[in-house]
Amino acid sequence: MKKLLFASISFLTVFGIAGNAPHVSKDCSKSKGIEACSEALSSLALAGLAHDTLSISVFGKTAALALKNKAFSKPVAVKVDTLLWEACPKKEHAECVEKCAVRTDSSFSRIDAPDSAACAAKPVKLVAKKIIVQKPSPMTLFIDSLALNGFSNSSFDLSPAWYSALRAINTVIPVTDSLYPAIALAEKTLIGMDAKDFVSARKKFQYCAIFGDTLNLLLDSLNASFRCPVIGSVVDPRDGKVYRVERFGEKIWMIDNLDFNVPENSACYDADSANCEKYGRLYSFEAAKTACPEGFHAATDADFEELFASFAADFSVSTEFGGYFNQNGISTTVGEGAYFWSTNEDDATRGFARSFFAGESEFSKISVDKKFGLSVRCVQE
Repeated sequence: MKKLLFASISFLTVFGIAGNAPHVSKDCSKSKGIEACSEALSSLALAGLAHDTLSISVFGKTAALALKNKAFSKPVAVKVDTLLWEACPKKEHAECVEKCAVRTDSSFSRIDAPDSAACAAKPVKLVAKKIIVQKPSPMTLFIDSLALNGFSNSSFDLSPAWYSALRAINTVIPVTDSLYPAIALAEKTLIGMDAKDFVSARKKFQYCAIFGDTLNLLLDSLNASFRCPVIGSVVDPRDGKVYRVERFGEKIWMIDNLDFNVPENSACYDADSANCEKYGRLYSFEAAKTACPEGFHAATDADFEELFASFAADFSVSTEFGGYFNQNGISTTVGEGAYFWSTNEDDATRGFARSFFAGESEFSKISVDKKFGLSVRCVQE
């Protein structure tokens, strides 16, 4: 099973012939189909992380089917060592009472420890025992891991889809991981959140995407200073494309990369239109300066400085690592780095940009050849 869970899985297991829609694997209902079922679930989860919302939905249905399969979900009986409270023998009565009174036994830090008065009236002590406990099956743990990883590591706009998948699983068998995104966990996370922490920012947007106004009402009742962000949208009248917007301080930013075609001076990563849909277009420096729709302008150095002073973590949540193309039109670093033009020049041939890489927690200011193609974020006038 260990080899199975960590194997590199081919998408063909789920999708069959390339281009077919994902489907629920029938192997998940067969008593001997655990290997094929695990491969199908892995492939669906990977596709879900790559923004395939249909795969996320099918993942939830497939996981629910697998958890109904008794051959996969049967708990495993394990013998473990533990400490249990037992009544003190009469010959140890005085010793037990003394320990209760002076609280010298560190075991009294246990939640189930009796208080001093109760122990003095009826002395007990901790005794080492071996007991049989039922642990979740390896398949159950595997499914929980895939689902929670998908939720935690996807972009926040996919959070509702992953949450639906988790709920589909949870109706069959309780999720074993304590990080299941319940509203109580959201409250606890947000109340103690560091506004400048990049990991916390992602969690904030994920919880808000799931619970929305319900979470805001809870935060109101607790007199919390934090509220879920209000994300709006604007339509580019030139081509009808819709962009999400968010207020950061006094300015309203697009939190999607611009995807307006500027002929000969912009392109999709690897000339693939699917990359434009996911990452927006990549623009030369000169094209970036005039690419935003009326009422918006491409971000300046001053815009970025003001934004990053207080909202870098929140802005990072909207980052898609769309890479860039160089002066020769060669695309690179998709999935690894994001690059945004500012409209400020370094010199006659180079302009300033901001870069951000997966796994990092700050945006860097860099000088880039003006012929390179980078992403653009627009700011309302």
